[in-house]
Amino acid sequence: MNFTTHVMFGLLVGGLFFGRPEIMLLVGIGSAIPDLDREYGFLSKESFRRREVHRALCHNVIFIGLVYLINPYLGLGAFLHTLLDAFTSARDRGVEWLYPFSRLVKKAVYDFDGNKMESDPKNKVYFVQNEIPVLTEKTTKDLKSDTQSRPWRRTYGPALSGRLLDKGIFFGSGALTLLLILFSVLGLHQFISLNLNMVSSPSFLVPFLIGSAGIIMNFLAGEMDRKKLAKKYVKTDTPYKVIFFFSIGIIIVALILGGMMNPKVVNSTEVIIPYIIAGILVLVLVSFLMLKFYSSKTVTDDHDEPSIV
Repeated sequence: MNFTTHVMFGLLVGGLFFGRPEIMLLVGIGSAIPDLDREYGFLSKESFRRREVHRALCHNVIFIGLVYLINPYLGLGAFLHTLLDAFTSARDRGVEWLYPFSRLVKKAVYDFDGNKMESDPKNKVYFVQNEIPVLTEKTTKDLKSDTQSRPWRRTYGPALSGRLLDKGIFFGSGALTLLLILFSVLGLHQFISLNLNMVSSPSFLVPFLIGSAGIIMNFLAGEMDRKKLAKKYVKTDTPYKVIFFFSIGIIIVALILGGMMNPKVVNSTEVIIPYIIAGILVLVLVSFLMLKFYSSKTVTDDHDEPSIV
């Protein structure tokens, strides 16, 4: 989905369920964060394509959870972004919800035609089947991977970024958000609070504006770089990389400043961190034990299959 669609949908959800302008803004900016895993500076273009980082590195449940710890509303925005991208086709690379755990599985049981492939004794756990090459070959040039067969790790949908569903969500979200504001202004129903005290508060406004500036700078620099490559200009990437890392620094400063200026929010998050860590440890332990159990089983019959995720 397009950047504007993600942000507008986040604003709508923030207004519809919470009705507070500051929460709307936080959900909106959270909806922009996951696309920082595009080919914006931290990997070479070839490495980016080979590793299939986009729609994986920042489009997964682990990343959403980390953003949630920073701020629940930013985390909600990140989830909404990833959810919308899951409706897109293989041409846009769908979403790899379980990254990086999905990268631990290297093989599939069946090829893209449904034919059972020979098991590899080095691999104990498999996905069901490989991705369909004719789909992944349709991806845009900057996302296209090599011809190597890969297990089907991603979730795909029927839609295409920038097309009918994308535009429908953007214009529909914008229209509904304006309608909620109009109803609130006219006093028909208070969907959205008209009290802007929190939004104008320095403790909220300063970190928000700084973080927003960093994200916008990152996307603008990235889009300029993409257009330069599309026109096949051969120029140095140094200015772009400087802007990229500077924008990341601005975002980090905004997060630290937000924590310093809003200690109550930080304290409320610190209380639940031990429980989150305990939950992660339990999840990892159970997953490890299941993996060891199933990987120790041997295939004794031609009709048996290796352990499938």
